[in-house]
Amino acid sequence: MNGKQKIAEQSRTWLWEGFVRLLHQQSYQDITISAIAAEAQLSRRTFYRSFKCKSDLVDYYCHDAIDRYLRRLKAIEMSTSSFENVLRVFFDFWWSEKNTLHLLIENGLFSRLLFVWTPESSKIYDMFQVPWHVQGSPSEINYIMSFSTGGFWNVLQHWLTKKTPEPPEEVTQTLLKALKKITQV
Repeated sequence: MNGKQKIAEQSRTWLWEGFVRLLHQQSYQDITISAIAAEAQLSRRTFYRSFKCKSDLVDYYCHDAIDRYLRRLKAIEMSTSSFENVLRVFFDFWWSEKNTLHLLIENGLFSRLLFVWTPESSKIYDMFQVPWHVQGSPSEINYIMSFSTGGFWNVLQHWLTKKTPEPPEEVTQTLLKALKKITQV
């Protein structure tokens, strides 16, 4: 990144952080772009250089979080990794994001994460060569990823809306038990 790009990225980060601080105080609908810019100590013009609207700011977070999750996933040796390890990484990562995700859920914005993830899911499937993957047509892979993505995000939302969510390891073990039963049928 050159100097201008670094400054632009820093501004986006400050705008996101200001937005989160405001979400702790008021609902998404009540937050204005002027308030976000003021909270970030930037101008409205700076906001509009990076984002068209508030939902673009939420998508910025979603893309960033998914990128960080994929980096975490790439850090484990997938060819020898078990499905349990992949589940553990999934729940551990999103547990670390639970405060932000809870804010998104409270404000009806959690679906933005799924909206950002879904179009990329088939590409993500191809990124990782793991023993349990099916070598199928693009159409088959899209069905598989739609099925699994929907399930994981619903579990994630259910889990993180609880007043006291279980630890990631407990959710991992619960899903493993259920999946073992399903595959035995």
